Amino acid sequence: MDSLGRCSEELALNVRNCAVTTATIAVKGSASDDFPADYAIVYFGHEFDAPTRSKALAGGNAVIAQLRDTIANVGVGVRGIKVQSLRVEERFNHVGPDHIREHGGWVAQVGGQLLVDADTVSRASAALIQVGVRNNQLTWHLDRDTQLQAHRAIRRLAVADAREAANDFALALGANLGPLILLADPSLLGATANATSARRSAHTLASATSGTSSWDSFVDVDIEVITVSANVEASYEVTLK
Repeated sequence: MDSLGRCSEELALNVRNCAVTTATIAVKGSASDDFPADYAIVYFGHEFDAPTRSKALAGGNAVIAQLRDTIANVGVGVRGIKVQSLRVEERFNHVGPDHIREHGGWVAQVGGQLLVDADTVSRASAALIQVGVRNNQLTWHLDRDTQLQAHRAIRRLAVADAREAANDFALALGANLGPLILLADPSLLGATANATSARRSAHTLASATSGTSSWDSFVDVDIEVITVSANVEASYEVTLK
């Protein structure tokens, strides 16, 4: 065999000896954390009974005016109040065994919502109750900037979790973890889960019943936390030893 043939054979042998096997690992990463709410929305309602339609309307408007003045006196922490509806309806009573319908007067129904900082919810809720307004529901929320920052932080943790999972698989295979091939939000790959989600907790507020003046201006409400979550899917190349 000439020298050229020997060199070719040695080169082929070295290539076979140095050949490596690669594979792809697909993993998921997830993370979540709790963040205290920045503000709350208090949904309120009120009913005012009157003998005539005009008096019901006037009474409803008076309640709205009183409500706006009361909330203005709460001061710092109130983001805004929205009166969303004022309906005046005729009421009927069903009388006797035959349930004969009889005119029972008029009612003005007021509904709206109050936006307030989280640490002002207790005082603002008590102020509504003092006016005679019914607090129907309370929902907690994050400000947009807070939410964006939370999502960014949680996404980074989810990506780190995915890489750690891929490294665990590589170690189990006795392989070396290689470069990232794909990183995606699960929804982009056909999954049904959202990349991030926020939990909004709602409570029904009770009326203040204590007879002391200190409790008259305060409702014992706990500030909720909102859970922000993120999920990612990733693919890594691994080199088998």
